[in-house]
Amino acid sequence: MMKRTCGMVLRFTRAELDALTQKARSAHMSRESFCRDILNGAEVKEVPHVNDTTLIWELRRVGNNLNQILVKANTAGFIDAPMLRKVLDETHTVEDKITEVFTTQTV
Repeated sequence: MMKRTCGMVLRFTRAELDALTQKARSAHMSRESFCRDILNGAEVKEVPHVNDTTLIWELRRVGNNLNQILVKANTAGFIDAPMLRKVLDETHTVEDKITEVFTTQTV
């Protein structure tokens, strides 16, 4: 593990410190880690809200259910598998777009 042995004093206005604190909290990071990540060129992302992660989880669950139906239907020769595959692919596309929106918002 890297030991950080060098320090420096950095002064902020109250508004600047409050803004830094809020951004670090929304990313679930310390102010120090937040500043180091920004300095090193990282894109710091806001942690998704609990309801957002629930939405993503539910969408994945629906996609998994569709996939299970597709496998059974294809095995039984019961339903048009290419059509169901297309619907499943569209569901994955929507899931990817929702995940991208909620996980690429910078603080």
